[in-house]
Amino acid sequence: MQEYILRLCKELERQQIWEKESRVLLAVSGGADSMALLGLVQQLPSEWQPQFAVVHVHHHLREESDEEFRIIQEYCRSQGIVFFAEHWYEEDHPKSNLEMAAREFRYAFFADIMGKWQATHLATAHHADDQLETILMRLVRGSTLNGISGIAFSRAFGRGQLVRPLLSFQKDELYQICGIAGIPYREDSTNSELTFTRNRYRNRIIPLLKSENKQAARHFGDFSEDLQDVLKVVQPIIAQAFHSLFTKVDSDWVLDLNAWQACDVSLQRLVLSHFVTEQMIPAGHDFRRSQLTAVMDLAENQAPQKQISLTGGWQARKRYDKLIFLSPDAAKNDFSEFSEELELNKWVTLPSHGRIGLFHSDNAFSKGLPLDAQSLGIMDESALMPLIVRSRRSGDKIVLNRNKPFTKKVSRLFVDKKIPDEERRKACIVTDGEGRILWVPGYAQSVWLSENEEEQTHYRLIYIK
Repeated sequence: MQEYILRLCKELERQQIWEKESRVLLAVSGGADSMALLGLVQQLPSEWQPQFAVVHVHHHLREESDEEFRIIQEYCRSQGIVFFAEHWYEEDHPKSNLEMAAREFRYAFFADIMGKWQATHLATAHHADDQLETILMRLVRGSTLNGISGIAFSRAFGRGQLVRPLLSFQKDELYQICGIAGIPYREDSTNSELTFTRNRYRNRIIPLLKSENKQAARHFGDFSEDLQDVLKVVQPIIAQAFHSLFTKVDSDWVLDLNAWQACDVSLQRLVLSHFVTEQMIPAGHDFRRSQLTAVMDLAENQAPQKQISLTGGWQARKRYDKLIFLSPDAAKNDFSEFSEELELNKWVTLPSHGRIGLFHSDNAFSKGLPLDAQSLGIMDESALMPLIVRSRRSGDKIVLNRNKPFTKKVSRLFVDKKIPDEERRKACIVTDGEGRILWVPGYAQSVWLSENEEEQTHYRLIYIK
C-alpha cells in the first residue's frame, strides 16, 4: 500500500493538483475506482493530506444503487468522514438522454456542495484505463485536437478546480489497493453490458491492446500529456489569432472571412478548433471533427450566402465576407409577418429593431433626432392614407430614381446591395393606401420621398434603428 501512496504523492507534486491547505470533495460512486481514491487520500502523509469530504449521488437507476449508497454512508460514518449525498428519484428521470441528464444532475450537485462547503477542489477517480478508452473513442468517432488529447489532470469547475489525481494508475492497481486496505466496493453490473459504447471498448478492444503491450494504458497517458503540453505552448498564438478574427455580437460570433483567407490553413484549423472548444464544448455539445471540416468548407465556398447546421442547435451562416455562428436561441429566432397602420404623430415599434413614425413636418418629434435617424418628406400629395408598415413580401417592387424613374424588385435590390438573408427578413416596407411602396427603411426610398428638408412637404416619415 505504501508504494501506491508514494506514487500518489509524486503525482500531486508533479501536477500541482492540490496543497495541504486545500479543501477537497471526493466524488465517490461506490465502485473500486472511487473507493480506492478515498482510501488513498485517507492514508496520505500529513504534508499532502488536505481537508476532505465525500459527495455521492444516488441515481436510482440500478438495483445495486441502494447497496452502493449504504456502503459509502457506512464507511464514511465509521471513518468519521463528512458525507454529502443527494437522490435523483425515478420520477425525475427524463425519457431520453438519461446518461447526459444524470451527469448534469450529478455535477450540478457537486458544484452546489463546493460552494456550500467552500471546497477548492472536486476530485474524481478517472484512471489510466479511462484515459485509454477516451482517446480511442474520440479518435474513432472523430474529434478536435483538444478532444483527442484526452482527459486533463485538472480544469476549472464551480468555484475551484476539478482534478483527476489517479490518471497514472491502472484499473488493476485500484482493485489491488481496495484488496490490500480492505476497502469495500460494489461492482457496477452494467459495466459488462455491450449496449454502451464505452463498455464495448473496455471489454473487447482494450484487452486486445493490452495483450500486445501491458503498458498500453500508460503509453496513452504519456501521449495525452505530450499533446496537452504542445497545446499549452501554442495556445497563446492561437488565442491571439482567434481574437483578431472573431468578434462577439450579442450571443453570436462573427468571423471575418477576408482576414481568415490571409491565414495559413493550419492556423485556420487550430483557431476554429479553439473556437469550438471554448464556445461549444463547454456548453455540453459533442462537436466532431467532421463538423469542423464542414465549417472550413463553408468558409471556402464560392456561394455568397450559404449555411449549415451544427451540433446543439448552432448554425454557421456565410454572408458574403462574414461567417456568422448563431447560438441556438438566435438560430430559432424567426421574424414573422407583421402589418401595422402608421398613426399620425405616433411611433410604431418594429418587431426586429427600431421604430418608425409618420409626423406633420412641423411636429416636435421631427426635430432633434439622433444622428443615425432617417427622415424623409412625402413629396406625392396624392399618396393615400393610411400608410402601412409591414414585413417584406414576395414580389414587392419599388420605383427608384426621381430623375430617371425605374421599377425594381426589392429582392433584387437586396442582392445588389449584398444584404445578408437575416437582415432581409428584418427589413420593413412602408406603403400608402393603394399599396405603393414608398420606402424600405435603411435601404431604399421611392421617387415619392425626399431627403431634402428644404422641400416643402406636409408629412415626414422618420425611422430610428
